[in-house]
Amino acid sequence: MTEPASSTGEPPPTPLPRDRKRDFRLIAVGVVAVLLIWFALENHQTVRVHFWVVSTNAALVVVIVISGFLGAAIGSLLRRRRRQLSRTQNQDN
Repeated sequence: MTEPASSTGEPPPTPLPRDRKRDFRLIAVGVVAVLLIWFALENHQTVRVHFWVVSTNAALVVVIVISGFLGAAIGSLLRRRRRQLSRTQNQDN
């Protein structure tokens, strides 16, 4: 009969501490994504979209989804830029 793994004399692995800030961000992103999808699906009519020089008809769902992706991309770029700036300032000190 083999011995259980806990009797090897090694201490059990310590659990990693919970990152509450990360958990909150994941929940917030999930809630925002669900709300965006719900809002987009409720607004399915066709609308006239005016760009700088071009106008076109598009489903409002498409406009909302594109706006959401563009907002997320801009937020990601700004967050990355802020991290780079703070890293540079920490290296200067």
